[in-house]
Amino acid sequence: MKEVAHSSALHLNSKMYRSDNNGLNIQRSSMHRAKGFSLIELVITIVVLGIALSALSTSLFTGVGRSADPMWQSKATQLSQAYLDEMLSMRYQENSPLGGGAVGNCSIAGAETGESSRSLFDDVDDYNGLTETATFLDGTTTSSYSGYSISIVVSCDDHLGASSTNPKLITLTVTTPTNQSLVFAAMRADL
Repeated sequence: MKEVAHSSALHLNSKMYRSDNNGLNIQRSSMHRAKGFSLIELVITIVVLGIALSALSTSLFTGVGRSADPMWQSKATQLSQAYLDEMLSMRYQENSPLGGGAVGNCSIAGAETGESSRSLFDDVDDYNGLTETATFLDGTTTSSYSGYSISIVVSCDDHLGASSTNPKLITLTVTTPTNQSLVFAAMRADL
């Protein structure tokens, strides 16, 4: 019985060979199909990869284009702080005493006669309606704010939006070189 089992095991493990014309033994293959990709599979793969790469590159270029926005916003914030500091250091109104003190109702008279530039402004409402490219007040400091523009509105509205007799709302809009507008506001009271 052992011999039969051994011979059947040999039969199962043996391979079929045939001889070619030169007498060489060639192994017979039970699988006639060649391994690899067909032309259709390659074309579909190329199309899918093309679509995926174009979507990836579009999102990548959009992200790169917007990567400078925080820098523009930071510079706009610094610029607005410089303008607001300048305005808040001015008197409340033309008739306000130099040391401060109440003058009555809020009024927006705008720039008085002879106050044609920021260097001549002496009270907060002189800045009402000012629109200019960003510059420093002294004019001698080199500016890294080319392309920025400033727009200022001064009104007698309080923080609730109701008309008031005392505080002035200063609204400063800074437009960056990428046309992004950032709005800053401050209150100036008659104290």
